Amino acid sequence: MFFVSGYVLHYFLGNTMSAASYGVVGTVLTVLDFEYMFVSNGARQSLAGQISRGRYDIVDVIAKTTLFQCVVIACFFAVNFWGAPLFAIVFDDASLDFYFRIAGLLVIVNGLQVIVLGINDGLQRFGTSALLSTVYPIAKLGVIPLIIFVFSDDPVLGVEIGFILAVVITIVLGCILLAINSDPLRCHKSERIPFTEVARHTLGFSFFFVMVSLVLSVDTLIVKAVVRPADMAGYYTGAMNFGKIAYYLLQAFSTVILPVVAQLVASGKKGEALSRIRELLTLAFAFILPMPIVISASSSDLLCAFYSEDFVVAAPALTCLALSNFFMGMTVIANMVLNSAKTSHFSDILSIVSLAVVVPLFVASARFGGITAIAVASVICTGITMVVSFIRVYQRMGNVITRGAWGVIGINAALWIAVHVGFPCVQITNLFILAVLYVVIYALYIVVVLACRIVPIPKLGELKRA
Repeated sequence: MFFVSGYVLHYFLGNTMSAASYGVVGTVLTVLDFEYMFVSNGARQSLAGQISRGRYDIVDVIAKTTLFQCVVIACFFAVNFWGAPLFAIVFDDASLDFYFRIAGLLVIVNGLQVIVLGINDGLQRFGTSALLSTVYPIAKLGVIPLIIFVFSDDPVLGVEIGFILAVVITIVLGCILLAINSDPLRCHKSERIPFTEVARHTLGFSFFFVMVSLVLSVDTLIVKAVVRPADMAGYYTGAMNFGKIAYYLLQAFSTVILPVVAQLVASGKKGEALSRIRELLTLAFAFILPMPIVISASSSDLLCAFYSEDFVVAAPALTCLALSNFFMGMTVIANMVLNSAKTSHFSDILSIVSLAVVVPLFVASARFGGITAIAVASVICTGITMVVSFIRVYQRMGNVITRGAWGVIGINAALWIAVHVGFPCVQITNLFILAVLYVVIYALYIVVVLACRIVPIPKLGELKRA
């Protein structure tokens, strides 16, 4: 529901706004994505980890994490509100001054929303987290009537107001659900968590996700600032929207893997923890990887059908970005495994090295090779970080990629070749037909995987425990 609702929204925006205006929306959302990585993931993952380990009083953990989160929110709100004129200068667009001031409000509500999500993750109420993560994108579709009836003269403002209202709705629903079943929050423990530990854990996760955000989002900002004409930012935004499908879907796995593995490791069940990691990784390769594979191999047809023929210029970029985002999603999962085993120094080092390399590399790529070169640089960087991360997981936890997972990877390589060779022969430009064809390809792929007995079909009880 998250990505279906998101692409319904972007289909509306991409087909009703000019490429330049769509690029403005992409720039604002990209900066917000960067800030969300810092504001959201640090507090959410820290809360989930601390609550699932069960060492400290839950209410104390929540209160101190919320307090620290408010400090972080205040910092980013200040950056957006008082730094808005600087954003306008850097991206050579005076309209961004106003839009970034409004964006500061989005940082506030989003930062508070993740506290609710982190509590549910820590209590391992993944169904509730999934419900909230489903309600939010559906509520974002309210942007469409807002733009049509209220903000027709300023659709960018309509997008921001619609997103704010969607987050507020999600927060209210989350608080109601927590209040209905608040018994676990009443189980007090004598030991209180030190505020310094809250800050260290939250900033540790945040710093790692800043690296993730830079690799996934800073390229869009660099394109806006460096590449000309201005329409290229809109085209690249279109490619990035589809490129991020795999990363968003893999967030479900990274959300589950930290509290589950952390609880097992804290209980001394390292063998069961390793088994859970292998199961989740195999499922991720089997059911998520074919999506970016098909998108990467059919990028021209997808951009043409979803937007227009003008967007085909971004097809080579989408070919790379679809795989790049999957690689980064797997990097996040690998580092969540390491953090669940209390091995966070590797993530810190990986973040520092990435921050030093990515930005100058992306700037040089965009300046000399445009949007295709920066996408190539992105897939190379994410591929390296993924491989290095899994090598570290192997050293720390053991072999987590099973023979079945390698078999799935081989099938997906063959799938990419088949789609890349076959799609130019049919040249589909109708979005509905393309969507049906995607469903058919995915269904055939699942039949092949199950027929080869590479991935076992989980029983209902196993799915509930996962």
